[in-house]
Amino acid sequence: MTEPPKPTPSVQSFALANGLRVYLREDRRAPLVSVQLWYHVGSIDEPDGHSGLSHALEHLLFEGSSKLASGQYSTLMTRLGGNPNAFTLEDATVFPLTLPVSRLEIALEAMADTMATATLSDAPFARELAVVMAERRVDVDNNPLALAMEQHQLLAHGNSRYATPVIGHPADLHAMTPAAARTWYQTWYHPNNATLSVVGDIGLQPLQALVARHFAVIPAHRLPPRQTPVEDAELTRRSQTVHLQGLRPGVILSFNLPSQRTATSNAQAHALRLLPDLLSEGHAATLRRLLVIDEQVLQALKATYQPYRRGDSLLTLYAFCSAHITPEAAADRLLAEIERFRQQPPSIEALQRAKARLLARQLFARDAIAEQAHAIGRQAVCGLDPIALDDERATLEAVTAEQVHQAAVAYLTAPRTAITYMHDKERAHE
Repeated sequence: MTEPPKPTPSVQSFALANGLRVYLREDRRAPLVSVQLWYHVGSIDEPDGHSGLSHALEHLLFEGSSKLASGQYSTLMTRLGGNPNAFTLEDATVFPLTLPVSRLEIALEAMADTMATATLSDAPFARELAVVMAERRVDVDNNPLALAMEQHQLLAHGNSRYATPVIGHPADLHAMTPAAARTWYQTWYHPNNATLSVVGDIGLQPLQALVARHFAVIPAHRLPPRQTPVEDAELTRRSQTVHLQGLRPGVILSFNLPSQRTATSNAQAHALRLLPDLLSEGHAATLRRLLVIDEQVLQALKATYQPYRRGDSLLTLYAFCSAHITPEAAADRLLAEIERFRQQPPSIEALQRAKARLLARQLFARDAIAEQAHAIGRQAVCGLDPIALDDERATLEAVTAEQVHQAAVAYLTAPRTAITYMHDKERAHE
């Protein structure tokens, strides 16, 4: 008896001879397409003294090429009905665009031309670097919580390149030159260091023809060797106190965790993803129920975990204290309850609630074609197979309470802990 044929994956892929990898998920609900060019370079690749280069290239890359003058890319794509954007992550520099599918070829032509012939001239560099510095002042330097978070990242990541702020250190931004930006472009922005993620109203064969027409002539380049950023072999508990004017008293508490890429197994990777929902997200989550609702030790609590990274990651809790408790006392209570959480598996009811919340967020997010393309791109830049997204729901639903317990026992430990106590500088002198 012959086996039934396997269903066609919803994510299809192909590669050009120059190394450009292309992924497609067809979505025929509207005559639109989201096309996202993901370069596999971000702040973790930047050497000491040159932080912020990838973010600067995000601003500069589409400011002039052989076919488009500075400013024309955004103007043209907007006139075609698109919404051009860009963002930088620790692992990637991304140029997403959603537009009518009938205009896709124009977008691909512009992206390919920029990959091959970005001019990176001095005048746009000076203008965009000034914009980056202004972003830094507004978003970080004049934001006490953002400054505390930046200092916490340095503490929690230690020697890992994930400690490098995406926006760059102020001294590095002031020292950045057009020559450094051009060298960064010539080093990393090549087809064999890029992924094209496409979701929308187009089939595989038409997409292959368009991509080959515009990208196939661009040569591959040898890339510098790079290592996966992993945590220090010998971790110890780390803590610091930050006093900043206007900083809301509280605690930032992190644990060094593997990412989905560096976890020991697929089951462990997905068990780790459930920890934020079990600990703090939702009124019945352990820490929120006890410390925010019942005891009112905390006024607010948020947990985050980024599973999609090329290297190791963090589980981080952001907690703001009630008036009657100090950041140090709040941290002690958090650690005590987390240790209690480690002692036994979560209940079946709690686990099901956590799974339902996580799966619901994914379902709602992926209603948009841009979010679908983003999910594909982030998998690719981390070295994960985007085709595995088809199995993500089943894998998450299969996680057991014991697997979550094993992950908590292994990783929510004292040596993996980094704590930043946040104090208002003015209140400290009252």
